[in-house]
Amino acid sequence: MPINREMEIVQTASADVASQLAALSAHSAHAPGAELALAIVVPTYDERANVAELASRLERVLAGVRFEMIFVDDDSPDGTAEEVRRLAMARPWIRGIRRVGRRGLASGCMEGMLSTAAPVLAVMDADLQHDETILRQMFDLLRGGGYDVVVGHSERRGRQHGGVYAMARAVE
Repeated sequence: MPINREMEIVQTASADVASQLAALSAHSAHAPGAELALAIVVPTYDERANVAELASRLERVLAGVRFEMIFVDDDSPDGTAEEVRRLAMARPWIRGIRRVGRRGLASGCMEGMLSTAAPVLAVMDADLQHDETILRQMFDLLRGGGYDVVVGHSERRGRQHGGVYAMARAVE
């Protein structure tokens, strides 16, 4: 009799967890079936200390947008890839690519861009030096249809749209 009771408790707990997860995902931008809107490619090397903070910041800034973060790590000795893997277990919108024997910022960015089906791409450094708060504005400008490329930069001259420089279509 005790064995059946334990199985009954486990089945009940599993059902409770499943219903709680279903309720959470129903209200999430990351719900199954929701269309992926944005991929943020984050090239990394020795950024273990920053990846969780960056993920939390982007989660807040991009609330309501179905996005994914793709950390592209050049085989960091500090355990960056392992930290990304740990984060991805709790946040399925985080992915990691560990590049062994391949290095370089440009090729890392390209590899991350080629790994997604998202229609809009962003690239951010993992060192927390890029202002993540303008990412939503940049995304909204692109989705509005008036621009093909939006660039965030730190220069004061020529700034438009509150700190974001947007480039109009050059070719129709």
